[in-house]
Amino acid sequence: MPSTSNVPSMSNMPSTVADIARSDLDASQACDASITYLHFEVSDVDVVSDRNNIRKLLRFVQASSSEGFEIKAEIAGKKTLLFTRVEEQPTETIRTFKGFGHNFERTYTKGLTGSTGHHRIISYHFGGMKFLMRHETDGYVADGIDPSTAENRSDIDDLPDLLGSMSVSQARNPTNSRINVVTEGNKPNDVESTLEIKTRAASTELAMEDVVPQLWLSQIPLLVVAYHRQNYFRDINLRDVKQEVRDWEATNWTILRKLACLISLIRQVVEKNGNRRAVVRYIGGPAVQLISDVQSRALPEDLYSLWDNWEPSQDGATYNRSESLDLEPTKPSPMLTTRQSDRNPDDKLARRALGSQPSTSIEDTAPYSNIIECGLRGLRKIIRFMPTSLPEYHSLCETLQSRKIDVLGGQTLRDIMRDMRQGKEDWDPDERRRIAGMKNVARDSAFRLLYAFVLGLPESRDQNMAFNAAMFVISHRRLFGYKTRRMVREAFQESFSMSCKQRQSLDKLPIGDAPPVEAIADAEEATTEEEEFDFESEWSD
Repeated sequence: MPSTSNVPSMSNMPSTVADIARSDLDASQACDASITYLHFEVSDVDVVSDRNNIRKLLRFVQASSSEGFEIKAEIAGKKTLLFTRVEEQPTETIRTFKGFGHNFERTYTKGLTGSTGHHRIISYHFGGMKFLMRHETDGYVADGIDPSTAENRSDIDDLPDLLGSMSVSQARNPTNSRINVVTEGNKPNDVESTLEIKTRAASTELAMEDVVPQLWLSQIPLLVVAYHRQNYFRDINLRDVKQEVRDWEATNWTILRKLACLISLIRQVVEKNGNRRAVVRYIGGPAVQLISDVQSRALPEDLYSLWDNWEPSQDGATYNRSESLDLEPTKPSPMLTTRQSDRNPDDKLARRALGSQPSTSIEDTAPYSNIIECGLRGLRKIIRFMPTSLPEYHSLCETLQSRKIDVLGGQTLRDIMRDMRQGKEDWDPDERRRIAGMKNVARDSAFRLLYAFVLGLPESRDQNMAFNAAMFVISHRRLFGYKTRRMVREAFQESFSMSCKQRQSLDKLPIGDAPPVEAIADAEEATTEEEEFDFESEWSD
């Protein structure tokens, strides 16, 4: 199969989170899988969970998502915390376009006949606790291929030959009669050969900050990134990401300490509860809630016998992930219950937007001094507080230029367009959720575009590129507010003599009337209108 292939999109088709649709077997599958290894002692485990549960808790301590969630929690035996995943809709029909992820996997990997998915159970130490973690695996590198040579491979002419089919090794039957272990062929694939598959539109760069935590939790060392354009995949890369995962671990050790403390705290609270069962619930705000619940038990009754006659395991073969991070349990950090970041994200954006510049404050008597001070914490804030008047923007931009404030930061029109695209949402088929776009980055870049138009800078003189960039802003009503879209359009019309075709295209995208209260502080950061148009342009060199 050639590396260029047409793959159908995921729309008008059923999508199922298999382990949730069969939620009554959720934790029991991990336990039954564990007893296929004669020397594995389940009662020695501190936490049994699906990877998705830990990802939700990680996003909470990172303060990277306000999306609510629920996780069932139960103590089995003397100490084992069982997390059970909860989703409102385990099965849904995808009505709108949501990417190509699962269809790409079906097209490019060799599946096991009759299988709906492949899951691995891994064990490791983290934060002084022994974890048994289940996660879905997209594929593995076939026998005969050295994973160490995978670094940025893009010369894949036949991906199915590289990615082997899944197989299940010989195992003894579990105690739970509702689960059948089917044995087929070879030994389990080594963790070093497992991989994750991600697909994205060619115009959207994969956000590694969303992917690396997933790889870290499941110890997956290889990543296949496939970019599509008009249903065709022409750019498929196999990457060895072990070093990126290590770097992420080193950078986020404080966050990981908080995660370990949070899980340890949940275990302590649930253990003290009367029936040793609870629901971990997050509905927004500064803290997660632990609610006592009379829910049914997570496992079939016969599986609880695994914790009878508990004795510490002598098997020390698991990987201790705490060695380099010093993640032994500590007193719960006060930061565990707050969602405020240690650092002001706008400060980082301001440094990125304006580059290195004098730290002296701007005199209050200077024109637009208050607005410029706000702009130093994020360029998008300038648009929020400026009147909707192009002459005013001429004065403002000339003031910024005279004060040698590096608004563009060396960026070209192509760079600005790339950053504006980062504001668009994406769809993660594995998690069945939208990945929020970096709206602040996109809105800061929209001001850079306006700045370049108003001053007629050389960076904006390519009319075709400038038109495409202006159209992107004008057409994305959900991403850019009324004031941004209107000012970008007026500045473009003033700077260029438009062709008839360009004018016709602009006329199809009316800006609309001003909102009733245009000066609302959050108007340019919390736009809620639905996108009436979704303009996509192809850059030409």
